[in-house]
Amino acid sequence: MTWKLFSTATFFFFFFAFMAVHYANMKTPAQDRYVAGHTQTVKPWYDASWKL
Repeated sequence: MTWKLFSTATFFFFFFAFMAVHYANMKTPAQDRYVAGHTQTVKPWYDASWKL
């Protein structure tokens, strides 16, 4: 029983440690501010030029 509890606690410790590092890495902005496909022209899905 003690070994099962230890292995479960160890799993959750490393899992949440990995998730914390992964989340911090994803939330950190890129250093070069590069946007993928910045040279491509993006076609809008709708025309927002009209006004009510």
